[in-house]
Amino acid sequence: MIRTVLILWCLVTGTAYAQRIDTLQQIDVLFSKWGNTTGPGVAIAIERDQAIIYNKAFGLADLEHGVPNTTETIFESGSVAKQFTAMSILLLVADGKISLTDDIRKYVPEIPKYSTPITIQHLLNHTSGLKDWGSVGALSGWPRTTKVYTLELALQIMSKQKSTNYAPGTEYSYSNANYSLLVIIVERVSGQTLAEFTHTHLFEPLGMAHTHWRSNFHEVVINRAIAYSKTENGYEQLMPFENIYGHGGLLTTTSDLLKWNQLLENHSIGGDKVYQLRVEKGKLTNGQRISYAAGLFIDQYNGFDEISHSGATAGYRAWLAYYPKEKLSVVLLSNDGSFSPGTVGREIAGIFLGKKEVTKMKERPSVPLKETELKRYEGIYRSLRHYEVKKLDYKNEKLFSNEHELRALHRDTLVFYDQKWIYVKPNIILRQNESDTMRFKKVAPPDLASTSLLSLAGEYRSEEADATYSVEIKNNEVWVQVKPFASFKLLPSFLDGYFSGDGDLYEFKRDKAGRVNRLEVSTSRAEKVIFTKF
Repeated sequence: MIRTVLILWCLVTGTAYAQRIDTLQQIDVLFSKWGNTTGPGVAIAIERDQAIIYNKAFGLADLEHGVPNTTETIFESGSVAKQFTAMSILLLVADGKISLTDDIRKYVPEIPKYSTPITIQHLLNHTSGLKDWGSVGALSGWPRTTKVYTLELALQIMSKQKSTNYAPGTEYSYSNANYSLLVIIVERVSGQTLAEFTHTHLFEPLGMAHTHWRSNFHEVVINRAIAYSKTENGYEQLMPFENIYGHGGLLTTTSDLLKWNQLLENHSIGGDKVYQLRVEKGKLTNGQRISYAAGLFIDQYNGFDEISHSGATAGYRAWLAYYPKEKLSVVLLSNDGSFSPGTVGREIAGIFLGKKEVTKMKERPSVPLKETELKRYEGIYRSLRHYEVKKLDYKNEKLFSNEHELRALHRDTLVFYDQKWIYVKPNIILRQNESDTMRFKKVAPPDLASTSLLSLAGEYRSEEADATYSVEIKNNEVWVQVKPFASFKLLPSFLDGYFSGDGDLYEFKRDKAGRVNRLEVSTSRAEKVIFTKF
């Protein structure tokens, strides 16, 4: 009997051991291309039931000196850092020192008073509508990594914004401005720097001995990987030379982030109350829940609950995820700007969680439409909410959007993959998908006549961006210069609307007499930054 039990135990444990080896080998295969690389790389650590089951590093931390990445290499974690700033705020809430419903101007009166108050909760959930200071700074010719941004400079930029991207609480849009303001609130309420506060309340209690903030980019950090971007000829350094942190700027290791992720299971700091605040999804004013909580995305992957966040700063990339049901943590840190951490991180998770079978939806049959029914859609459409522009073209008895054919499900409904284009009335259509409905209005085509183009020329000054744009017409083309930088060409899109090569929208606005009196520039995370013509 004893012999039979022993045999069964050996079979069971042997099978489990073989399965584990097979799983780890699958992960090795994912990173096989990094094995002999002479470029930058990645560190990976996986923990299950509080036991580290995979811990490896690939590639080089320093290309000039041939220093390899190791499991102890320090990387910058990008926006993974936001959950540490959020946690600091929630500890202050738990202590009764602040409230999530507080108007942020109570602590940061430098921010303008908008029609709708912005609360601390709005900042945590990215629902404030605040323009991203980095995006506004880029409009002055100084994108991030080209200028030493500080918290003081970021606040100066934010305090000049005359409007928000949308009414606070009505939408979700990711903006580092939210978390920079949370840093200021932590520091003004606690009387400590964020670095001091997190060291005392988070890093030290959790034993995160290799974690600190990049508060001084000149600092020499032992065992830190240099960040790189890929070029045609190899790699070049791409480091975050700026002294602002809290939205990012956390220097850490894979093992320290595993210790941090254990907090999602044991709630040893802040207890259950703070944990619930960390993972509670944000809510818009219309009652709709969003997936962003307090520095964390709360979602599902392969049918399993997923708590995660990715990170990207300069040439650093990061991914940190936790799957509560499986008690599984996955952390990736990379110094290769071309690395896609979220994609690879979920591939790793899929090895443990299994592959979800995708059930193909039965495609609804198309219906034929007359030429007049299709042609009523034709034209250029501008989003009424954001700065997206779509062109619908009728050709060869079909309708296309960016060369993709749209099928008709009904005379008033066209479809492309998971998007529906719904005809509402002349000049108005809706674009609808699973998560959102956006209204588009038909706009006039661009006017490229010389007299019209010449009316755009002139000098435009923005207090919000602290920049002056010179607009010139050369060879019937619109060119913009932000001195002392080189000028760039704008591409016509619709009447008085042009796009830059980077995808920013430049809209020239006219007064009642038809004279151009201002320019509105919309870029990612910062819309309708005003430049006044003088």
